[in-house]
Amino acid sequence: MSTKTDLAKEIINKISSEYSKKRSFFFGKTEISEILIETAEESAFFGKPKGKYVTIESDFPRLPSADFENEALAISSELEKMLPDSKNILAVGIGNGFLAADSLGPLSAENLLCGEFFGRKLFSLVPGVFGRTGIEPEFLIKSAIEKLSPSAVIVIDSLAAENIKNVCRSVQLCNFGLAPGSGFGNAKTALSEETLGVPVIAIGSPTVTGLSDSDFVSPFDIDILVRRTAKLISAAVDLAVFPEAGIDFIKGIIL
Repeated sequence: MSTKTDLAKEIINKISSEYSKKRSFFFGKTEISEILIETAEESAFFGKPKGKYVTIESDFPRLPSADFENEALAISSELEKMLPDSKNILAVGIGNGFLAADSLGPLSAENLLCGEFFGRKLFSLVPGVFGRTGIEPEFLIKSAIEKLSPSAVIVIDSLAAENIKNVCRSVQLCNFGLAPGSGFGNAKTALSEETLGVPVIAIGSPTVTGLSDSDFVSPFDIDILVRRTAKLISAAVDLAVFPEAGIDFIKGIIL
């Protein structure tokens, strides 16, 4: 199995297209795929941690899109299912904001509706990367968790895909957490409930595709695509934490 993808759907379809623990359905016009990896044997076979993987696919980078509302609601509805009832949430944007293909996390986190509304709180953190700060992001995230006591952490990061058609055209959610850099062959310490002490939900979208074992490429307009995808993820997180705000209000802030 190639390690050049973070997408569970790509891995499953490549290794075992008849895998029984997957299903597809639609939220309006938006297609959603769900994959469950529940045993140690399945985890070892597919090379993915045990968990629930949800992929939302559509044409959302083409903003302003008539389907933006439906796509944001589709992502938020799946994200809300993974969040605990007590929604004091810390959202963390992983990645290097100075590199277009790695800026999805920082851009998404910076556009969130942070603060206390409807009796819940949403915090945002962009820890940067070790090469620029000299501090491992995990250390800053743990410090924020200690001070803020969130009920869950949402980590947002750029992913890698094997099929270029998936670049900035799908969003993957996972209730295991995140192993930053895994699709690039440069995995870091996993950000999970085991390492952080609270439930961790990962959200990501592919921004690169593998060209060889060590080379990755992005579309020429990746900066535009990433900014647009970040707006969609920001809207989805806001709606999942503050559904009472409504899509029209969130759109007015994000767009």
